[in-house]
Amino acid sequence: MTPLDSLHRRLHRAFRDSSERFRGFDRSRQITWGTDTRAAGARYDWEGSRRGTAANPQVIFQYTLSGRGEFIARKKTWSVGPEHGFLALFPSSHRYFLPADSHQWTFFWFIVRHPLIVERIRQLLTEEEPVQWLPQASAATEAAAALFEAACASRLRYTWNFEERLFTWLWALERELYHRRYPTEPREHLLEGTRRLVLRRLERPPSGAELAEAHGLDRSAFCRKFRIITGGSPSAFVMEVRLEEALKRLRTGAKLETIAAQTGFADANHFCKVFRRHFLSSPGAYRELISGTNRNLQM
Repeated sequence: MTPLDSLHRRLHRAFRDSSERFRGFDRSRQITWGTDTRAAGARYDWEGSRRGTAANPQVIFQYTLSGRGEFIARKKTWSVGPEHGFLALFPSSHRYFLPADSHQWTFFWFIVRHPLIVERIRQLLTEEEPVQWLPQASAATEAAAALFEAACASRLRYTWNFEERLFTWLWALERELYHRRYPTEPREHLLEGTRRLVLRRLERPPSGAELAEAHGLDRSAFCRKFRIITGGSPSAFVMEVRLEEALKRLRTGAKLETIAAQTGFADANHFCKVFRRHFLSSPGAYRELISGTNRNLQM
């Protein structure tokens, strides 16, 4: 028995044993789920633009356990074989189906209507292809299977249960695709090198041109390389490093004017404005929170 056979049996058993009351659809939690096998000759063809409404968008995740299906979007066709899954929004222009040359397609799926999940997947699909290789042993596949099993076992009746499972799956998927797009070693090497340059002169942080020169590139080439490898901009990362250092200094009781000068801000007002925009809290409120936490720990 292959690992995928084992996963198939596990999910099929969970779906088979689920109570009639919750099988396939939980209205209160806005999730639909199931397993299916479509054999050659059976009609299985879904058109995404004809499903859902703009006022009530939905996202589907479907994962192949055996056989093969096809997915069409963006004028491109993907084969969806074992250990591959696809993501799609309803309504949107896509189609998935059992092709004539496929003997069968066995899969599990779930459709979610949670607005935050829908928006995060919408954003993810602007950066990633809709069909992805997701190994059976990956955290993303396991989180999807765990969500499916929880739905079958009626463990999603409370909002916190539902959202915990849902976001665990989303985060695992985003993490997997992020690390695939931005491999850890070159990303960490570039970030750590840039961090050292910033910390070396924190009170007067290096400009984009100075960072580029330190890496032997012109400014535009360095910004392009930085974004390709890390997924972000050099200026955003420099600000992140400065604010991390500011947080450390807030714990020491230093004056805001001193912290601002030490971390390269024009003055305390500028520091407070940037801090609030980044953390949605003032430096003073953060300091009070830390002080209160420390007092509670000492009691």
